[in-house]
Amino acid sequence: MSDDGIWNKLDENYEETQTHARLLKEYMGKLQDKRTIKEPVEAHIAIKDNTPAISFDESKKSETVSKQPDIIKPPETAEPPAEHPVTPQQSNQSSEKAARDFETMLTAKSKVDVHDKEEYATFLLWDFAGDEEFYHTHQTFLSQDAMYLVVTKLNEAEDPNAQALFRLWIDSIHCYSRLEEGNITSDKTTLGDNDPPVVIVGTWKDAVTSETDSKKIEIACRENLLKYTNELADNERGHVRFEYFISNKDDECSAFQQIRKNILKLARGMRTWNIDYPLKFIQLEQRLQEKKKDLPIISFKDIKHISTDTPKPLNEEELILFLEFHHELRALVYFRDLPDHIILDTQWLSDAFKCIVTAEKFQASTKNQKKWNEFYHTGKLNYEVLEDIFKKETTILYDHKDYILKVMEKFDIIIRPNKSEGANENPYYYVPCMIKADPEFDIYKMFNVTKDIDKRSTWMCFKFRFLPPHLNNHLIASLSRKYNIAERVVTGQKERQIALFKGTAIFELQETTKCRKLLVMTCPNVIQIQVWEFGEVIKRGLYKYIADFVTEELNTIMHTRFKMSNVKFEKKWECGLTEPKCVTGSNKFMEEPITEYQCDTCQIKHMFIDEWSDQHNKGAREQMQFDSSLAGKCYI
Repeated sequence: MSDDGIWNKLDENYEETQTHARLLKEYMGKLQDKRTIKEPVEAHIAIKDNTPAISFDESKKSETVSKQPDIIKPPETAEPPAEHPVTPQQSNQSSEKAARDFETMLTAKSKVDVHDKEEYATFLLWDFAGDEEFYHTHQTFLSQDAMYLVVTKLNEAEDPNAQALFRLWIDSIHCYSRLEEGNITSDKTTLGDNDPPVVIVGTWKDAVTSETDSKKIEIACRENLLKYTNELADNERGHVRFEYFISNKDDECSAFQQIRKNILKLARGMRTWNIDYPLKFIQLEQRLQEKKKDLPIISFKDIKHISTDTPKPLNEEELILFLEFHHELRALVYFRDLPDHIILDTQWLSDAFKCIVTAEKFQASTKNQKKWNEFYHTGKLNYEVLEDIFKKETTILYDHKDYILKVMEKFDIIIRPNKSEGANENPYYYVPCMIKADPEFDIYKMFNVTKDIDKRSTWMCFKFRFLPPHLNNHLIASLSRKYNIAERVVTGQKERQIALFKGTAIFELQETTKCRKLLVMTCPNVIQIQVWEFGEVIKRGLYKYIADFVTEELNTIMHTRFKMSNVKFEKKWECGLTEPKCVTGSNKFMEEPITEYQCDTCQIKHMFIDEWSDQHNKGAREQMQFDSSLAGKCYI
């Protein structure tokens, strides 16, 4: 890759050669710095003794690495983790291995030019699946430290569905923006630019207009592009760096060359470009590249062994730092709370997701047809369907299916119900993004909820400027881990059906009596919840614990788990008798206490109970405390 936008196609061993180059240049640079040699290094030089002749500068740690979460250390009272001592035999083996590596790098001199001053970078390219079922998996791979090429058809600019899909991608990318962090990078085009950067590529330039004049074609393409971007917020527009229009008939080499050139320009402005990087990390990278050729997944035990079998071994703290750093770059997948395995080939993980979160056309089974139909319709993933899926795949995927399922649970791509299976029952899951079914009829009639303000709480609404498409699924997953999903009896059917529908779920807040249920729904850019009360009378503060739990979970999902710093919501409320599809969340929670309000839905006055908080109770308690402090005292 060079500044003129010309990218050379490299052979399949380039990744290994490139690692050799990084190591060899660093080795030779340090040898020359220490004046240990005056002549170029020859292939016969070997590393001997316990300490290699090369000096490792361990102080060089990248800015990105330093920003990683602190390593969790055990309490001072706990026994420190035992370090495995390096035996003389292991030390000699490491030295011999280092010598062989060094010879390999020198032997590869025809491929490695130690005098090459050009900058190189490894690009990880992701082509996301376009089917709606896959949208929920994209969050796994979206990152702040990435560039995005958003490709759209210019000849479909009038299509509302095409416009909505374009906005979905821009909105999703904006969720991961570093807008609040100042966006400090080294190569900003303008002060208003936001990271991550986006390059828009409009295709079908040749189908936009019948004009032949190039200027008129350019104007027509830009007018169509503006139809896509018309609804974007100002800070979302700050992500767009370049826009290109491509013909589907003419091979415009110059246009593609310009795109490549500007991708390189953007890459140089990323915070992960050309950062200082511990040399011992490169050694481990080299070992993992060798492993990756044979295995897409590796155990933590094995990678720990590999990390200690290098000339300059990594301790466990450094190893975890290495894994977390590369996880942030999506070069591998590692979770501190799922430490048993590390996924070396992220494309393999993506393919594993596709096995389960799949469009109907990709899978078929006659033997378990009814359970497959249930999966497509209700999102219920039975054990038999899982076996069908994994048996069709590679042996290594089948062998690691339990870990894959845990990863999918972690991302809430699948949900394991809060109900333990019996001794003879196989586990099952729900896949929210596969749920296609809407409620068969009115949700209130389904559970015999009367139109009574004493039975339905007010609506509590979490209003977003943009609601990420997967956020409600995460909330439903969180609630399902705390409460059971409600079930309903269906006439003529032996088995009960769970109340989990597309964009809607109902939970049992009182599992024993079933006298209190929670309704969770999504409308455009709103998550709304309501409690149905079949037992006691609704009173002030009664459902504060639910409001607090949902609020805390949403903030955790957005800001802690997925670092979506630009996703925010405000809490509103509305009369509980308002039909779900008509809820707008037009009322603010006020600091000043109110006792009644004029309802726009019912066109009458209602008592304001404030069941979602104890703000009024707090005010009353403070007033009581103030009054009691005056008791027995006389003031003139």
